[in-house]
Formats: sequence, C-alpha cells, structure tokens
Amino acid sequence: MKKLVLIFFLALASTAFADEPQVPDERMPPAEAADARKACTDAMNKDPDFARSIVSTVDKQIDQRSIDAHEFAARKIQRDDKHVIYAYAAMWLVAALFVAFLWMRLVSLKSEIAQLRKDLDDSAKDDDKDKKDKDK
Repeated sequence: MKKLVLIFFLALASTAFADEPQVPDERMPPAEAADARKACTDAMNKDPDFARSIVSTVDKQIDQRSIDAHEFAARKIQRDDKHVIYAYAAMWLVAALFVAFLWMRLVSLKSEIAQLRKDLDDSAKDDDKDKKDKDK
C-alpha cells in the first residue's frame, strides 16, 4: 500500500513539474514590425483613398464586434438569466408568506388581548361584588 501511494505521488509530481510545450512565437521581430508599420504609414499618406478604405474597414470591424457583443449579451440574458427571475419570484413568495404569517399572528394576538381584557373586566367585577358582600 505504501508503494502504491508513493508511486501515485511520484506520478502526480512528475506531471505537475513537466515543462510546457514550446509554441513558436509567430509575432514579427520588433525591427520587422517597425519596418512594416512604416511601409503601411507611408502607403496611407501617399494615397488618401487607401487610408479611407483602411479606416472604414476598421470602423466596420469595430461596429461588427459591438453588434456581436450585444447579440451575445441578449442571448445570454434570454438563456441564462431565467434563474434570476425564479430567484426573485421565490423571494417574493417567501415575503408574501411571511406577511401572511404576521397578519395571522396579529389577528390571533388581538383576539387573545380581547379575551384577556374580558377576563380582567370580569375579575374586576367579581372583586367589586366581593367587596360589596363583605361590606354588608
């Protein structure tokens, strides 16, 4: 059993410390990126139509990303947020039941207070009768 536990921990440790696979970096080196940026800037400065077409393309991409984000949010709300509505319904149900319980308790206490007042009045009347009987 000890050997099995030791093998398990060694296997777990070897997978935990394994090196991540090296993924080649597909980005341009900084010098090449700077050269490409300069060439693009020069082309945009030479031809205003080219610059406008690039700006309109980027604007369309930004607009499309915004539309996609709004559509995703709408689908998420329609699909995933039903549990929020159910939770609010449950909370309102609990609140309504609590108010109904308090109302029933209030009615019960009012009737109990009325009964106690009646008993107190009856007791006071009996005491008055007893005093009158003793005085006679």
